[in-house]
Amino acid sequence: MTTEIRINADEAKRLKKDTAFINFMQQVRDDQIRIFADSSASDVDVREDAHAILRAVNQIEITLDASIQAEIILDRKQRK
Repeated sequence: MTTEIRINADEAKRLKKDTAFINFMQQVRDDQIRIFADSSASDVDVREDAHAILRAVNQIEITLDASIQAEIILDRKQRK
């Protein structure tokens, strides 16, 4: 369990520092925002898809942050 938490945290930290990953995530986010903004009033499905993709991108970032925080919590517990 401890090893898995540390491995996940290390991988999350690596991804969050990887410029290619950061750029791809931003490109996806920008594309979806543009799709959302450029949609017409009748393009409900298009907006719903763009919104779902934006939520997925945000969830990826939340999951990465949670992995990093899990290691921080583990370290605090082990110091006590």
